[in-house]
Amino acid sequence: MPSIYLLRHCDYDNPRQILPGRLPVELSVTGRQKAKELQEFFAKEKISKIYSSAVLRCRQTAEIVANGQIPIVCDPRLLETLSAYQGYWIRDSWQNFFAHQSELGGEGILEIQKRMVDFYQDLSTQLSKDENIIICSHGDPLQVLYAHLHHLKLSEDKHLPEKKEFGWLQKGEFYQFEI
Repeated sequence: MPSIYLLRHCDYDNPRQILPGRLPVELSVTGRQKAKELQEFFAKEKISKIYSSAVLRCRQTAEIVANGQIPIVCDPRLLETLSAYQGYWIRDSWQNFFAHQSELGGEGILEIQKRMVDFYQDLSTQLSKDENIIICSHGDPLQVLYAHLHHLKLSEDKHLPEKKEFGWLQKGEFYQFEI
């Protein structure tokens, strides 16, 4: 049965402990190794295409997984969350990460969900019933897409639940959905 894999990019270098957002932060040695392991796994899955965020860490993950054998399509709807905190030091407890959005700009949870659901709906009209694909993106966008696919309700309450049942993936992890 054909599958869609929701893949979060692999680990990246972040020695200053900043919120990388859409900045060009490269995969770490550990991240590259994990991507090679994913390459081996996905080589057996007959992937026909990888849809990826154009942010460097996603592109690098997708390129390693593809190994020059799978076409990669970058789509702006798969980008990392747009945040005014991009590039700033990551505090231990940003309980209200999205709270700045109303005064500083950026995206809220429902805006991220809209673009991810739009992407998925467009994609679902183009897929043939016999192809496996990968969607390589970031934690928050993949989490809201996962919630949508499982009919879980999200609200604009300034934070996303980080429980596994809401689709939170660690770096280099993926979910598989049969279509």
